[in-house]
Amino acid sequence: MRFGKTTYNRAKSCGIVMIAAAVTIIGFMLSAGYGAGHSAISHQQHIAQQVKQYQPSHLTVIYERTVNGKQDFLHLKIDTTYHKIGKGNYTHEVLCDRDFSLRAFDGDYYDCGNVVAQCFIEGNPTKEWQTTKATKRVAGNECRRGITTAAKTNWEAWYTDQLPHIAQGTRTNDPYKGLILELRDADGKYELKARYITQYIG
Repeated sequence: MRFGKTTYNRAKSCGIVMIAAAVTIIGFMLSAGYGAGHSAISHQQHIAQQVKQYQPSHLTVIYERTVNGKQDFLHLKIDTTYHKIGKGNYTHEVLCDRDFSLRAFDGDYYDCGNVVAQCFIEGNPTKEWQTTKATKRVAGNECRRGITTAAKTNWEAWYTDQLPHIAQGTRTNDPYKGLILELRDADGKYELKARYITQYIG
C-alpha cells in the first residue's frame, strides 16, 4: 500500500509540474506573439505618424497694401512639401521644400516674386531686423514685434513663426523665417496688413 501511495503521489507531482511547465510555455509563446504583434502595431503607428507629420501644406495670405495713399492687394502663396535625404536606414534628414508665389492686384495681377524676402524677418538681405518681446494678435495669429531702419526710414513689423506650417526637425531649402503679417513705416507712407489667411495641410 505504501508503495502504491508513493507512486501515486509522485505521479501526481509530475503531472502538476508538467501542467505548470505547459502553462509557462504557452504563456511565453503568447507573450512572445503579443510582443511581436505589439511591435508591428507600434511600427505601423510610427509610420502613420511620420506620414501625417510630413503631409504637404498650402498657405495663402492676402495682404492689403497702401503706398503713398494708393491701395492694392498682395497675394502670397507658399506650398510646402518634404523629401527624405537617403533611403531606409540611411535616411539622415528630411528636407522641407517651399515654393513661393507673390502677386499684386490692382485690377490686374502682376508678378512680384522677386520681393518674397520682404515678407519675412529672416532671409531679407536689405533689412536687419531686431526682435522685441512685445506681442499682439494679427488676423488671429500670435505675433512678435520687429524693428529696423532702412533707407533712413524706421520700420515696424509684426510677424509669426507659426506660418507656414513646417514639420518639426526638418530643414528648409530657403533662409526665410518669421512671416510678416503687418508692416508699416514711421512716415505713414507704407502699410501692409494681412486680411485673409488660410492654410491647408494634407
